[in-house]
Amino acid sequence: MIYENTTVKGFILLGFSEFPDSQVLLFFGFLIVYSLCILENTFLIALIYLNSQLHTPMYFFICNLSFLDICLTTLIHPKFLLTFLNMRSISFHECMGQLYLYIALQSLEYLLLTVMSYDRYVAICNPLHYNIILNKKSCVLLSAVTWMISLVDPAPIMRLVTKLPFCKSHKIDHLFCDSVPLLKLSCGSIFGVGVVIAIEGIFLTLPAFLLTVSSYISIISVILKIQSAKGRLKAFSTCSSHLTVVTMLYLTLTCIYFVPPSNNTSVNNSKAVSLLNIVVIPMLNPLLYSLRNKDVKNAFLRLVKQTKNFI
Repeated sequence: MIYENTTVKGFILLGFSEFPDSQVLLFFGFLIVYSLCILENTFLIALIYLNSQLHTPMYFFICNLSFLDICLTTLIHPKFLLTFLNMRSISFHECMGQLYLYIALQSLEYLLLTVMSYDRYVAICNPLHYNIILNKKSCVLLSAVTWMISLVDPAPIMRLVTKLPFCKSHKIDHLFCDSVPLLKLSCGSIFGVGVVIAIEGIFLTLPAFLLTVSSYISIISVILKIQSAKGRLKAFSTCSSHLTVVTMLYLTLTCIYFVPPSNNTSVNNSKAVSLLNIVVIPMLNPLLYSLRNKDVKNAFLRLVKQTKNFI
């Protein structure tokens, strides 16, 4: 819920204003990247939907992840692209709305990746009961719960942030309305916000991380017991893409929120790390889950063949 704050009517997103001579080039560069991200994720969702062979729990969760990436990039990019056209103003309520949705989508991402790690755990450690444990009903339930938790997660933080007075500056030296650069503009106490963020990290993010780690410890222990090298490689290939995505996500989140910038160079580094989170990872996710996956490649080849026959 967004509450009224009378100390400020809006903010200025600086974006990459430190590169004034490259604004047009950067605009078209990020426009292309944004377009690729939307096309890749939309195509992957459509490919999975059109191929009944891909109607399995793993690909159901991959569709959720692709839809999440579309939402995340669409939340950030349109306003971010406008900063290159010298249209940097953002209203207070729009900024708070962007922050709320960003926190919600970030929470959804690591919760969804946790569910996907559980999916890989069941597939490798308990394959005989895979279809029983992860049936259609349980998959929909797991997905619905992650979405509901994520939408509720930002509420305590937003209740405190929207009450803060922002009188130090109206210029957000970042790519979008993120919590860390936004809190630096407040001339009030941010202790309460810090406590709430820490509590949510302990009760939500940390358990998600530990569950993911424990799943992969079990997965690796089972894979190591496989006698043939070919069998170990085949088993590991089913979860290597997910492990890569999880590693990238937690590394970028650690760099953004646990290594606060202290000078201009660090601020630029923080922007670069944020780009990994809102640009590179959403663009790489569909590639990792398709180029390294025989089922997806075979489904694509079948689709191409069917299209040629239709023509």
